[in-house]
Amino acid sequence: MHQALVGVIASPSGGDRYMVAELVPSFGSERADLRCFSSDLGEWVNKRVHYPLPPWILSPLCTLAHHGRLWWADYSWGIITADPFADDPVLGFVPLPRPCVLECREVHGVLDKFRYIGVSAGSLRFVDTYRRGGAPNKVTVWTLPNPDATEWTLEHEATFVDIWADDTYKATGLPKKVPVLALIHPYNPAVVYFFLEDHLFGVDVQARKVVECYRYHLVAPPHAYPIADRFIRAWELPRAVSSGLRNRSSDISSPEPTATPPYRPMPGDYHLFGISSMVAPKE
Repeated sequence: MHQALVGVIASPSGGDRYMVAELVPSFGSERADLRCFSSDLGEWVNKRVHYPLPPWILSPLCTLAHHGRLWWADYSWGIITADPFADDPVLGFVPLPRPCVLECREVHGVLDKFRYIGVSAGSLRFVDTYRRGGAPNKVTVWTLPNPDATEWTLEHEATFVDIWADDTYKATGLPKKVPVLALIHPYNPAVVYFFLEDHLFGVDVQARKVVECYRYHLVAPPHAYPIADRFIRAWELPRAVSSGLRNRSSDISSPEPTATPPYRPMPGDYHLFGISSMVAPKE
């Protein structure tokens, strides 16, 4: 079971019901399997589906639950989506914005340093910092207007030169170096987060200003991969938990986390590593 091909989604009937689904395409075939585990049935059911793009190898870096569907996001060319609760699921395809579509394996294995797909303010967003040829280093934020749309709308765009020139960036003391993309703010799609050196910082792309900057520690740093957004998830913490983190956040020189055994990746692994110190939203 490939972790990036597996998604979990809450049942539309509510309660504690859920569905786990794994999309298993066959390269060169127009058919695929959608293996589903329902909490109601308590067993796996295989559903044969039509695969919309047989010539392509699906290489998703994440699977999202959004608007009653699962979305398998391949950062190089697009997203496959389906309702796993349907008796006969239909796979839909949403291509990335035309200027962002890459050739097969054009940037293999490192796209999660430059691109991110996630939900912010209730809509699906695509953030891109990948640079081709002599194009300027910049960050763009695209929005899928509705779950049935197949074309993206460009919402925000800024060059890193403009971001570096702002006083808020200068105040961080960070170098003028293109950072690694981390995630988009779950409620404000204008704010995008980046990794640079040992800092996680947020930029209001529309205003070209840094709005947050903190030093971070990874609980279990990846040994075989550079830092990338595959290791990051955005969570809304309960107020009691976030209050406790806020009380600890002023001490950025806290002791190093307890050592963990070295991680030895296996093919297809996309393990989640946590950040040991986080700062809760300001009230």
